[in-house]
Amino acid sequence: MIHVGIVDDDALVRRTLTDLLTTEAIGDIQVDWAARDGQEALDILRSQTPEAQVQVLLLDVQMPRLDGIALAKILQRERPEIAMLVLTTFVADSVVDRALAAGVRGFIAKEDPVETLAATIRHVAAGNMVLSPSSSAIIAGRPGRSTPTTSAPPATAPHNTADALPPGVTLSPREIEVLALMAEAKTNKQIAHTLGVSDATVKTHVSALIAKLGVQDRVGAVVYALRAGLV
Repeated sequence: MIHVGIVDDDALVRRTLTDLLTTEAIGDIQVDWAARDGQEALDILRSQTPEAQVQVLLLDVQMPRLDGIALAKILQRERPEIAMLVLTTFVADSVVDRALAAGVRGFIAKEDPVETLAATIRHVAAGNMVLSPSSSAIIAGRPGRSTPTTSAPPATAPHNTADALPPGVTLSPREIEVLALMAEAKTNKQIAHTLGVSDATVKTHVSALIAKLGVQDRVGAVVYALRAGLV
């Protein structure tokens, strides 16, 4: 069972997310509590109660007393084992950068369907870093962006323009394919299956992309690609 805490100052959002995730259809996710701001969540997490032992936190950004980014910074030091997901409706570039620096493992849109929400929670609980498709569109500034639903790789790769990449950096067509599939929140295993290569090969491509783009992790690479229009 994956134990989850929700931190949002909107009572309707807290209730809706709790109700969506607390169903027999989900089964493996349990919402242990919902806090109205970061300070209330921090008090729970610093307590000696069973409720303090959540594995995943869903965080709003703007909240009174203690906002989501400030809470994430504290938990990065005190409870680094907790996977943190930012709940998005609109996210400025500066907020994305601060969230990633604070140890956030991914972003999900508040309007995401429950199946996507549950899948994203499972991914980060397993140690992965992901963006849901809707949150990818929000970060890219393209709210209407749709993602492919077939298992086939992209037919054509986006143009690798010089101004979209760090100086002196180029990406191979295969790296662009991997990056595009990363942006669809696919795991290394799923990418390997889609492209017909080994998990180790995908891991090598992901490591190369992180190094070439000058980012710290998988989500940083996807965020860079979305902003630069590479995918």
